[in-house]
Amino acid sequence: MTISMQLPETGDCPKYLSIADFIQAAVAEGRLAPGDPLPTHRDLADQLGVTVGTVTRGYAEAARRGLVRGERGRGTYVMQDRQGFAELGQNDGVVDLGLAATTYPLGPSLGATLAELAGRDGLQELLTRHESRGLPRHREAGVRWAAEYGYTAQADNVLVCAGAQHAILATLAAMFSPGDRVAVESLTYPMVKPMAKRLSLQLVPIPMDEQGLMPDALNAACVRDKIRGLYTMPACQNPTLARMPEFRRHEVAAVCRRHGLSIVEDDVYALAVDSSLPPLSMLAPELGYFIAATSKVLCDGLRVAFLCVPPQAVRRLESAIEMSAWKAAGLMAEITSIWISDGSAMRIVEANRTEAAARNELAREVLGKDAFRGQTTGSYIWVPMPRGWRAVDFAETAAERGVIVAHTEHFAVGGLGAEQGVRVSLSGVRDRATLKRGLETLAEMLKL
Repeated sequence: MTISMQLPETGDCPKYLSIADFIQAAVAEGRLAPGDPLPTHRDLADQLGVTVGTVTRGYAEAARRGLVRGERGRGTYVMQDRQGFAELGQNDGVVDLGLAATTYPLGPSLGATLAELAGRDGLQELLTRHESRGLPRHREAGVRWAAEYGYTAQADNVLVCAGAQHAILATLAAMFSPGDRVAVESLTYPMVKPMAKRLSLQLVPIPMDEQGLMPDALNAACVRDKIRGLYTMPACQNPTLARMPEFRRHEVAAVCRRHGLSIVEDDVYALAVDSSLPPLSMLAPELGYFIAATSKVLCDGLRVAFLCVPPQAVRRLESAIEMSAWKAAGLMAEITSIWISDGSAMRIVEANRTEAAARNELAREVLGKDAFRGQTTGSYIWVPMPRGWRAVDFAETAAERGVIVAHTEHFAVGGLGAEQGVRVSLSGVRDRATLKRGLETLAEMLKL
C-alpha cells in the first residue's frame, strides 16, 4: 500500500512528531488499516524531503504510541491492535539515545501512595478551584524541595507549575514583552526556541567554554544590545553538561545586576549531579526566577515544578499560570508533596544517581573516557565530533544504523559556529544491555 504523507509547512512541532501524528490520524480515520506496510525509512525521507534520522525517530514515536511495529528485514507495519504503549527507547529495533528522560523504575510505589491518599480526609479539595499559585501545603513542599537545590525560599513566593517547561513559559510570558531580547547559552534547551518564537522574543546566544557561559561575552552583549533577561542552566548545562564554578556565578550575577537582567534559572539536572554550589538566583535574589523541578530527577511523568520568584513578581507569574494552565494538577502536586515530605523524593534521587553512575562507567568502557564530556552521575553525555564529522551527518548515520542521538542543530541559537557534537542520553532506555548496544554502534562510528 502506498500512502501520501505531507508535513505542515509552518508550526513549531518537530518533523518527527508530525510523522507520528500523521500515522495516528490515518489509523484513527481508517486510512491505514492493521497490517498495512509503511514506506521504508529512505523512501519516506525522500518523499518528505527530510533526513532518514527524522523518519526513524518518527516511526519510533509511532511505535511508542502503540501504532506500528518494525520487523527486521520486513519493514514497519501498522499494529494489529492497540495493546498500549511500547517500551520507551526500544521500538522498531531503534535504540533512542536522543531523549534525556528518567525512565528507571526506581521510585516508590504509586499504588501505595494513592492508597494512602484514599484514606485521608479532604481529598476532594484537590479537585476544587483554588489559587493558581497552588495550595499552601504544596507551596511549603516547594520550599523544602528548593532547599535541596540550595535555594532559600518563602512559601508566599513559590508557585506550583505543571513541570519545568511550563515554569519557563510562564516566566518568559510574565516578565518579558514582544521584541525583548533574552540571552541564552549558544547551545541551549531546545524548547526555549519555540517558546521565544511564540512570545515574539529575540534570543541572543552567548558563547560558552567548558565552564558554561562566559561573563565577559554576556556583558559585551548587554552593552551591544538592550538585553532584558538571561535563561541559563549553570549546574548541569543542557546539552554540554558544563558546570559553572562559584567564582563565575558571582561574575555572571554581577553582570546581571549591572544591566538589570531577570535571571531565569532552570537547574532541572542539578540534583542529579549533586551540585553543592549556590544557585545563581541566590546571588541576585531580586532578579532571580529559580525553577526547582522534579521530572528529570524523580520520574519523567511527574509534571510538577516549583517556581521561586521575587515578591513583587508573584502576581504577574500567577496570572501567567492562569492563562496557560489555570493551575498545576492538584493530585500530581499532592503526590509530589508527599514524596518530598516523607523522604521518598531524595531516595529516588539517590537511586537514580547510583544507576546513572553505572551507566556513565559503561559509557567510559565502550566509548573511551576521552571521547565525551560528562558528569559522574549525569543522565546524558556530550560527544564532540572528531575531525571529518559534522554533527548532523553523524546523527543521521547513527539513525540509519538504528541509534538516535541529538545533534548540535537541536540546541544551537544563532550563527555563532557552535561546537559540533551530539548529546547521548544514558537514561532514555530501560536497561543497560540496550544502552551498551547503542553505545557500541556509536563507538564504531567514532573510529571511522
